Amino acid sequence: MGKGLNEIPRGAEHVMSVNYGYNYIADLPDFIFFLNGYRSVHKIELYQNKIANVSQKAFKELKQLKTLDLSGNNISTLDTGTFKWNLKLQKLDLSNNRISFHRVKPFLTSASLETLILTDNRIEQIFEATFVKLPNLRILMMDNNIIFSIEQSSFASMHLHYLSLANTGVYRLGEDMFMNDSYPRVIDLTDTPLANKFDPPLRKVKKEGVINLLALDRYF
Repeated sequence: MGKGLNEIPRGAEHVMSVNYGYNYIADLPDFIFFLNGYRSVHKIELYQNKIANVSQKAFKELKQLKTLDLSGNNISTLDTGTFKWNLKLQKLDLSNNRISFHRVKPFLTSASLETLILTDNRIEQIFEATFVKLPNLRILMMDNNIIFSIEQSSFASMHLHYLSLANTGVYRLGEDMFMNDSYPRVIDLTDTPLANKFDPPLRKVKKEGVINLLALDRYF
């Protein structure tokens, strides 16, 4: 951490966790961790660097990777297949970047990912294709984005437990955005146009409240 690094240093096969936060790393090329000896790493922290370019194969061959923190960088795009080889990846933090979504291209492909943090990015719209390749996602955080549009079936590929849309432009949520009878247990709508339609304004809506809120959409 904070050692003035410009690139990923050499590692070792026994290393299970690395923290290279607060450095000046800008690029993650093909096989950068595997070729530098990180064969068994479970956790990688790269927050607060200068990362703008992430190769599709940057994390390939990291078969034990479970947690990855890329927050506070300059990432605007990731190839859909960037993490498809990381079959144990469970948590990915991409907060504080420059990410937005493509209309017809899935954002990422991962059969194992359970937690995705996209707080403080440049997300304006969520499309039907955005999360279709993340079937096991349970926690999705998109606080502090502009979000003004969510397409039908945008969350239908997942069984979400927690969805945060706090401090966004969301003004509508409906049953048609989710899988039939599979709604999040908690939706955080704090400081959104939708929340402010109610008196008092909504904050975290839970359990039966989620079902009732989504059903109300039929009448508006």
